[in-house]
This record gives sequence, structure tokens and C-alpha cells, in this order.
Amino acid sequence: MSVFTRTTINCPACGGAVVFDLVHSVNAGRRPDLRVAILDRSFQRQPCTSCGTTFRVAPTFTYLDLPRKQFLAVWPATALGEWKAYEQRTRAAFDKAFGPGSDGEPLAQGLTARCVFGWLGLNEKLIAHEHGIADTNLELAKLATLRVLGDVKVGRDREFRLVGATDDELIVGWLHTHNEEIDGEFSVPRQILADIDAAPDKWAALRADIAGDTFVDYRRALV
Repeated sequence: MSVFTRTTINCPACGGAVVFDLVHSVNAGRRPDLRVAILDRSFQRQPCTSCGTTFRVAPTFTYLDLPRKQFLAVWPATALGEWKAYEQRTRAAFDKAFGPGSDGEPLAQGLTARCVFGWLGLNEKLIAHEHGIADTNLELAKLATLRVLGDVKVGRDREFRLVGATDDELIVGWLHTHNEEIDGEFSVPRQILADIDAAPDKWAALRADIAGDTFVDYRRALV
């Protein structure tokens, strides 16, 4: 089931009290509407009743989609610098719910556990899965694209993310973490994914840098 707790949060603009149904877990298999809301970026976003400013609460929750075999622990974007600790917390949460001896163990076959940071990290995992893109290959493709662009703008408020895909192309772009707005978009031939699969030795060292237990992200090689 999906779990929410009604709580009061201070508006980041005026400090006014806003009553919020704060998410603790999402079961997208049972609530596909929540998955849609995450993808259209309306989830956990609402206006302040005092000043009208619309804001979104930083995520801290688990996302489960059994039909799609996804388990995601979603953490605030500001926690990225502590990714090693959060990766361990993600593994612990998964093992508690689906590990050996747990009530969920019968459901765990084929279930993939991932640790993500911020709404952009969550959206990217959902988009990649929707288009049949393995996340490790995606991160390698992003790094290869950055090399070609020669335009590395990684920072606290900039993320390089998959924002869409077609049968022939990956659509990637720079996004601002704080407001999720796109600041530059590029189309990359989808063939790059097949090229990566075809040359495992060439990519082995870099793959080891960006793919760990649950946190698969090009930034783990940079942070």
C-alpha cells in the first residue's frame, strides 16, 4: 500500500503553515496514478495557502512497482554527498522488506533495488525503465556524451539526465535541481547503448566506477 502522513510544513517563501499529505511509501502497482503524477512532476507539489507559492517537498520515501520489478529508495538531492551511507540504508531497507526470511521474500525474484537522489533521479529511473534502457548503460552513455560535448557543468544545481527516448534516440539534458527546469537538451543516437554492450572490456573500468550495489549514477565517479 501507499502510505501518507498528514503534517504541517512551512512554506519556503513566506514561512506560512501548509497542511501536506507527506509521502512515506508509494506502491505504484496498486496506485498507477501516483506513478503518472511523479512523471508529470505534480506529485508532492502544492501551493501555499498564504502566499500562493507552489513548492515541492524534498523526497524521502520508498517506491515499489512489483509489475515493473522496481524498488527505489528516494532520498533528498542534498544528500548526494553522503551517497555511500544512503546506499547502505537502501540495501538495509530492501533486505528488511524483501530479503531472506522477510514476509516479502516470495515477491523478491527479479526485483531490482536502486538508491536515487531527488525527484530528477527518480524520474530518470522511471523513464529509462519505460523505454527498456538498462540504467548502468545509460550512465555510461551519458558520460560518453559529456566527453563529446566537452561541456561538463556538474554542480549542486545541475544534473545531466535522460528526459525522454524514441526508438532511435536518447533525449538528455541539463536540468536545475531546485526547480527541475531544463537548461539545454540534446539528442543522442540510441545506437550508443548497443555499442557499449558490444565492447564490455572497453567500458569495464568505468562501469565499476558508476555502478555499485544500489546507487547507479555517473556522479558517484565525480562526488
